[in-house]
Amino acid sequence: MSLTKLSVSYKCVNSIGNSLNLEEMMEEFLRTFIKETGAISGSFFVNRSLDLCEEVASLGKKNLFNIESIKKRLEDETLILEEVDENIKLLAYKVKKGCLIFLYSCENDFDFITSILESLKNKIEINIDSCLNVENLKEQIEEATKENLEKERQLFEQLKMSQMGELIGNIAHQWRQPLNIISTATSGMQIKKELDILTDEDFKEYTKSILENSSYLSGTIDEFRDYIKDSNKEKEIIVQDRLKMATEMLRSSFSLESINIIEEFVEEEKLHFKLVLGDLLQVLITIFNNAKEALVEKDDLEYKWIKYSLRKTDYTIKITIEDNAGGVNEKIKDKIFNPYFTTKHQARGTGIGLYSAYGIIVNKLDGKLYVKNTEFGAKFYIELPLNVNYII
Repeated sequence: MSLTKLSVSYKCVNSIGNSLNLEEMMEEFLRTFIKETGAISGSFFVNRSLDLCEEVASLGKKNLFNIESIKKRLEDETLILEEVDENIKLLAYKVKKGCLIFLYSCENDFDFITSILESLKNKIEINIDSCLNVENLKEQIEEATKENLEKERQLFEQLKMSQMGELIGNIAHQWRQPLNIISTATSGMQIKKELDILTDEDFKEYTKSILENSSYLSGTIDEFRDYIKDSNKEKEIIVQDRLKMATEMLRSSFSLESINIIEEFVEEEKLHFKLVLGDLLQVLITIFNNAKEALVEKDDLEYKWIKYSLRKTDYTIKITIEDNAGGVNEKIKDKIFNPYFTTKHQARGTGIGLYSAYGIIVNKLDGKLYVKNTEFGAKFYIELPLNVNYII
């Protein structure tokens, strides 16, 4: 092999396989091969299927050759060398899964050029295969990711529907007392009116009671509406209001299980935060319910409680929710935020609740969500960054 051929081969070999992106890899090779062999232009076409031949990379002067005709001829030949006009020749060279097409001046040494291509063929084909395999792998990953995202979306919807069902039952329980009060006040007014003993003071007391309890009923409807409202728009909320809303919506169902919700500490200064409506409420309800389920299983525990707190630190809004259910097994503590991980019986748990909560706090709100064991049980920490959305 001559020194010239050796030098050209060396440079061209080194230009192959430096990228796993097919277009980038072939552009680098074409650029080097065109420069070293004096080509006017060069193109690479890949056979995506039996019917589809796609141009991946092209450098230099464009020529209106018929690629379908060339592809057809290369089914029976490895090399095509023909005149385009009296000054230019076309060289088409078949490689596995594609072909290379170059234009040269007629005076070029085509034996030299084809011998260089022959020496490079194996490496070109191996690297084309590698690039196409990477493309296929990326497509499979993208498809699998889409499928997983759709599954997660469906599971999140199931989680929310499950929580909504529980909340509807809880609201129905909450409504019993105010409805009884309204009914009693209304019938009391009616009886006193019929007996002609309804005083102005009685009327004021009855109407006040009716209005207060009607307002309470309206408030629970607003709370539930805010929770189920499907909106991707951000809204500034007061964190104390969200925390109060969560505890009020859950208190009745918790009391049925003899679980006490205790306010340990709540910052007096109103803490504002901007987020998608319902996100924080969903997280709080998930964590409270998680604590409730742990406590329900503790039949031997006489006094069951869940304590919550809300504090402002130098850099965060910190919410804690602690129970006295004994804590999380240290062997699984690092897994509880993983998708589909659940300590419950398969029929009762999807393992998506805490995973969803983690995604909202960490990925959407740029905060932190973690759990620690205390002497009493598990303590969840929610930290929201003041420097991102907090309004001073």
